[in-house]
Amino acid sequence: MEESFRELDLEGRICQEVKERGEESEIKHFVFEDLLDTNEKLLCYSLDLSPFSVYFYLLKKEKSSLFSKEREKELGCYLGYRDGSLYTFEDLNFKIHSLEEFTLLTEAVEITTGVSFFFELCNLCKLPEKLPGELEVVLTLYSQQVSLLPPLVKFDQVADENKELLKLAVKGNEKAVEKLEREIGEEETKRLIKEVRKQPEELFDTCILSNGNAYSIVGIVTSVKKLSFQGKELTSIELFSEELEFTVLSPVEVKISEGERLKAHGKMFGIALT
Repeated sequence: MEESFRELDLEGRICQEVKERGEESEIKHFVFEDLLDTNEKLLCYSLDLSPFSVYFYLLKKEKSSLFSKEREKELGCYLGYRDGSLYTFEDLNFKIHSLEEFTLLTEAVEITTGVSFFFELCNLCKLPEKLPGELEVVLTLYSQQVSLLPPLVKFDQVADENKELLKLAVKGNEKAVEKLEREIGEEETKRLIKEVRKQPEELFDTCILSNGNAYSIVGIVTSVKKLSFQGKELTSIELFSEELEFTVLSPVEVKISEGERLKAHGKMFGIALT
C-alpha cells in the first residue's frame, strides 16, 4: 500500500494526516468506469509538501437505505516527487483491472524516442476524465540500491552492437535469443545474456534494463543535491543514460560527483502535470 515510501526507507505516517486534512477530489477518470459498483465513489486526498506531494486513495460505498452502512476501504498512499525528469507521453495504458488489486501502474510511450516506460502514476486522481493526446509526466526512480562505478575499461563491441537484442533476450524474448544465436553463435549469446543480467555495467558505459516499473540504470551523473522529507535525508541524482535523462531519489548516502558513473536499481514513479 505504501510502496513508494518503502522504496525510500520512509514511514507512511503522513498518509493518515493526508486523509484527514488533504484536498478531497472524486475520481472521474474513464479507466474506473467499469470498476465501480452502484453507490461507490473513488476518492483521493492530496497534500502538497513541496517538492513532494502525497496522494491517498479511498473507496467509499454510500448508504443505499436507512438500514445499510457507509463503508470505506483504503486503497493506497503514494509519495510523488515533483523535481524529477520531465517526459512527454502518448498511448497511456493503465494496468488496473480491479479495485481488489489496486494499482496505479501505467505503461506509456515517450513521444521523441518511442521507448515504452512503466511507472506508478501517483496522481491519477488529478487527470481529466478524458486524456489529451499527449501528457507531460515527471518521472523519478526511487532507489535503495545505489553504487558508484569505475570508468568502463573494456569495450565489448559484440555486446554494444547487439545491445537492444540483448535487453530483449534478458526479458525472455525468444525471437531475440534466436536472432542472437544466428548472428553471434549460441555460446556467445549465453555468455552475453548472463553478463547483462549480472553486471551490465561491465559491458556498457550506460544501460537501462527494466521489468515492469522495476528499473536498473547505469548512467553518468550530471548533478547531485540533498533534500529531506519529514526529517529523513534524501539524495536527488540526475543521470544521463542511453541519451535519456533520469532522476534518482535515494535514502542512501553516496559520495559522488558530476561526471562519475552510477548504478541504481529501484522502481519508477511519476506525477502528471495537469
